[in-house]
Amino acid sequence: MSTAAVQTSSLMTWLPLAAILLAVSILIKWGRQNRHRDTMRLNQLDTALASIREQLFLVSTESVPERSIVKTIGFVESMSGIEATSDADYLLAEREALLALGKQALAMGANAIVGLRKTNTHYDQAGSQWRVSRVTYLGTAVVVKSKV
Repeated sequence: MSTAAVQTSSLMTWLPLAAILLAVSILIKWGRQNRHRDTMRLNQLDTALASIREQLFLVSTESVPERSIVKTIGFVESMSGIEATSDADYLLAEREALLALGKQALAMGANAIVGLRKTNTHYDQAGSQWRVSRVTYLGTAVVVKSKV
């Protein structure tokens, strides 16, 4: 056997291993980038929600403690734009839907949402093993004032 043939067969032995190692390193880097992006987005949503909560009471009860409802504005509902397929996606979907609900209520002139509820819609992605979830928040936008 010639030296060139031995070198070629040696190269062909290591080439698949090198390709696998390259693919694994790319997948690891991609996963880290996605986690970093998700963490940054989650922090942005949490900051925006903190601002909304300073302007708007969010309660699951039919009234706000120590406050009286002076005006009922109406039903508000918001569904996440994110189709969650993982726990990280679900956290983002929850925050996104709640933030959109708060913005909607503020735009209507409310300073509280009573009867706040969260629902989930689940469905199987066609041709896939993945279950996809969407988060919906709903409630009643109201104006409240302090009981004094």
